[in-house]
This record gives sequence, C-alpha cells and structure tokens, in this order.
Amino acid sequence: MELKQAMEAATADLDVRPGFVGDVMAGGRRRHTRKLLSLTAAIALIAGVITGVALTRNPSDPNQPLTHDERLTAATSGDLASSRTDIDHALQVWQSTQKARERIVDFSQPAHVFWAGSTPDGPAVLIAQAVRVDTTPTPKTLVGLVASNEVVDREVLLDGEGEHGIYRFGQSQSTNVVLSLGQTVYWSQKPVRGEDGRLSRQWQAADTGGTGVAVVTALPNDKPVFVRADTQPATDDFLRDPLMAKQDYGPEGAFRPHPGLGWTDSVWATDKHDEHPQMKSMLAYRDMQRAAVLDYLVRDGSTAQWQVRAWLPDGRYASVFEANGETYAALYRADGTFAQGVAGAATNTTGARLPARVRLPGDLGTVVADFGFRIGPDRRRDVWIAPAGATTVTVQAPDALPIEVPL
Repeated sequence: MELKQAMEAATADLDVRPGFVGDVMAGGRRRHTRKLLSLTAAIALIAGVITGVALTRNPSDPNQPLTHDERLTAATSGDLASSRTDIDHALQVWQSTQKARERIVDFSQPAHVFWAGSTPDGPAVLIAQAVRVDTTPTPKTLVGLVASNEVVDREVLLDGEGEHGIYRFGQSQSTNVVLSLGQTVYWSQKPVRGEDGRLSRQWQAADTGGTGVAVVTALPNDKPVFVRADTQPATDDFLRDPLMAKQDYGPEGAFRPHPGLGWTDSVWATDKHDEHPQMKSMLAYRDMQRAAVLDYLVRDGSTAQWQVRAWLPDGRYASVFEANGETYAALYRADGTFAQGVAGAATNTTGARLPARVRLPGDLGTVVADFGFRIGPDRRRDVWIAPAGATTVTVQAPDALPIEVPL
C-alpha cells in the first residue's frame, strides 16, 4: 500500500483517469504472472526433452544424429549384461573399425550395447549406433555384432530395406546369433528326401530367453536354414524367405555349394529347339520348391548359370539345371504348366571327374551333360540323353581318348 500512496502523491497534480494507479499495479502483477508461466513452461519443455531425447531432438541438427530405434537407449540384456570388461572391449573393437563400406559420414554419436551374451565361441555383443550416411540427411541406425575380437558384420538400416539380423561366426562357422525383430525365429537342418523324391524339414523355434536374441549352434554341413515368421513352416514348405548372413553373400560362404561346374551356356539335348512357355529357369526353381523337390536356396551362387533344354518323346519339356550342388530336372507340359520335378546326382567337384546326370522318370532315359566334351556313341557335343537301362556313357574330352563313366 505504501507504493500505491507514494505514486498517488507524486501524480496529484496530473490529470489522469480514476483508478489509473490501481490498473498499473494490476498490470504489473499480470506481467509477473506471465513471466512465471513462461519460465515454468520452459522448465517443463527441458524436462520433456531430457526424458524423451530419442524422440524429440531435432533430426535436422547435424550434431545430433538420432533415430527412433529403441535399441539405442534400451537396457542391455543377455547373460553378460553386467560384464563391463566384455562390453568395454567390444565397444573398443567397434570404434576401431569406423571406416565402413556403408558410406557412413558421421559416427559422432555414442555406440550402445543392447545385448551381450555367452556363445560356444566366446562372448558376443550386439551394438546399435545412430549414424548419418551420404545418401540421406535423415539419421539411421547402424547395428552389428562384435565377437572373437572383430566386428563379425554390421548393417545400416535404410528406409525400405529389412534388417537381416543374423550373424554367423566361430572356428567352424557354426555359431549363429539371430535377432527375432518382433517375430519368432524358426530353424531347421538336415533335410530328408523321401522315397517319393520330396524333401521335408523339421522346424523348431529358437529360444531367445525373452531378450529377442537367440544363439543357435548348427554346423554348415547340416544345411541350417533360419526363417523369421509368425507361424511355424510346414515340413514341406520351401517357399519362405530364408535369413542370410554376411557369409552367404560372399564367395567363401561355408554352406555355399560349389557355384556350378563352370558352365554358363544354355544348350539343347534334342534336335527340336522350339521355344517353350516356361524358359526361365528361375521360375523352374520356384516350381520345384513348391513341389518340395528343391531345398531352400540360402546362398548366393546356390544356382549355377547353365541349363540343358530338351523336348521329351511324351511331348513334355525338360529344364535341367544345377542348384545346391545337385542336378535337377523340371518337367513341363506342352501348355507350360508344371508337371513334375526330379532330383538327379550330386555334382562332382572333387576326386574323379564325372558329368552332370539326371535320370528322367519312366523310360525317358538319363540326361548327361559335360560342356565342351563329346558324349555318347554319336559324340554329341555338351549333352546327350542316354537311353533307359544304360549304365555307362562314353565321354571324350578334346585331344583325349574317350572314357567310360557310370551313370
């Protein structure tokens, strides 16, 4: 009240409207209130940023490359989650390999371990890091696994591309670390071919222990296959998309079969060379898998680049090809519909050299292929259909004597 009286005394000689001094005081209180509200809002905003940093930081800020991937801030899971020794060592290995093929231009954000676990081949650590790549200004997540003192593999998660989420390592390449990514990981090995020529696989769900990460031991020679799905595949289902690890894309993959007999041509085994509605062998692969005759094609180079074509005496068309280190024949009716699939002999890439062979059904004979060689009594080039009942075939290399090989 003293301030109000002082102001009234100081303005006694001024002609002002009644209540002016009171309004001034009230205005001051309102301004003070607004300042308090503004300060409170600012504090609340800062608190919200701190608690929700992964979602509210400005993604256009070049100094803060963040993504919405929850793994960047998730608590570390796995049985080694409390092992600072293993985690710190993995982060050191990770940081020492920042010059990456993924064209990453910003590694400034800290890497975060979201899983650390024991495996038959020692500790393994999964790491996520927000990065920038040169193809987009939007921050992306870099995910990878460190094991055996090296980065086994890592991948940048780009828009429109699914995460592989599988890592294979170890002395025998038998340790597999697989991310469930919100689905169930099913795996199978040792496919069995029945007397009817059809394959079957037994499947089981991989145990993640509630962490979303499974560790599975499977020898490459047992032909393990992993799929990520909501439902378990049937025993005769060969149409799911198999998961492929880094090694599956390279030339030295442990389960990658010999990439063919070195042939790249498409040749005819019959004198009739008319085109057929089904000429692309890639479609034949799917037909064969649908019929459960051909196994999963897990690796690059699972299918060779050669094909033998033939019109058979019963009016059907045959496409003979190589996949997973074995020979196959896909038979089609004249109208182009799939009729039957046949598995032939394994391709021989070691020991005594043998031609590729597929015994056709009934009395249609055996397709024998050896590109660059003369085959059969008529010394046909590259390929010949041996008659039913034949047990051997004559094969002659250029500038060499003919030899008899078993069918």
